[in-house]
Amino acid sequence: MFICFIHELGHLFFIKLFGYDILKVELFPFGGFTTYNNKINSNINKDILISLGGIISQFILLIILYLFKSYLSITTYHLFLTYSYTIIIFNILPIIPLDGSNFCHLIMEKFLSYHKSYYLNFYLSLFFILIFIFLNIYFHLDNYFIISFLIYKIGEYLKNYKYLNKRFLLERYLYDLDYQKIDNHTKSMQDLKKNTYHFFKKDNHYISEKAKLRELFDKGRNF
Repeated sequence: MFICFIHELGHLFFIKLFGYDILKVELFPFGGFTTYNNKINSNINKDILISLGGIISQFILLIILYLFKSYLSITTYHLFLTYSYTIIIFNILPIIPLDGSNFCHLIMEKFLSYHKSYYLNFYLSLFFILIFIFLNIYFHLDNYFIISFLIYKIGEYLKNYKYLNKRFLLERYLYDLDYQKIDNHTKSMQDLKKNTYHFFKKDNHYISEKAKLRELFDKGRNF
């Protein structure tokens, strides 16, 4: 629990550093979850640092542990190392909702649309949860509670897509976001990328992203 607490402190440090509001922190024997309030269209690089914050804090803890290992018994020291490495390895798995999945999703969002990266992250998680289940059966690890929890979270992730996609589009319509790139060759709303402003080509002229979104929200079209 102490290692999990330090892990979550790493996330909390970057969340507060970037000025986001913390909504909830939950701690479990196998890990923790921090919920914070930010836009879906927030800066990808900042979100990457937040996702890596837990791993960074654990490596700092390992360095401190090494410096003070002479004050610990050999059994305590190696037990601490085992738990630390186990939590790190578990968290870097690209399975929703673990840090590894968040990191992979954010990297994909740098190059792909929100729609494609969302679903690709889902299929990636599905692939690795199947591998995780196979390894648990093969090595008789009996981590079925954790597996059930992860499967539930993967299903919840897929179920929430429609709501999150509408929120993603609504944010882009309501707010003047800090876009870093411009794309003049967008064909549909499913091509929209984070940190990118889009223009849609229609006949011989271009329609701005705001104008296209206005058609969706002001006219009440289904999307």
